[in-house]
Amino acid sequence: MSEKKTAYDVPKRDGSVWPGDICPAYTARKDAIPCLKGCWYCKYADFHLKEERALEVGICKWPKKILL
Repeated sequence: MSEKKTAYDVPKRDGSVWPGDICPAYTARKDAIPCLKGCWYCKYADFHLKEERALEVGICKWPKKILL
């Protein structure tokens, strides 16, 4: 996984996001590790986490929740 990290002022709706990126719309998904924050753990990010192989770069689907 990439070490790239960016903090956004607004959600990157329909844009690419990296696992460690953080935005003001960050909302932890169920079972996320509380001390870790970033798009990988956000309800709005689609990294295909339920698939056999997750994506390295996800897509922000804000305001549609992907994982609860």
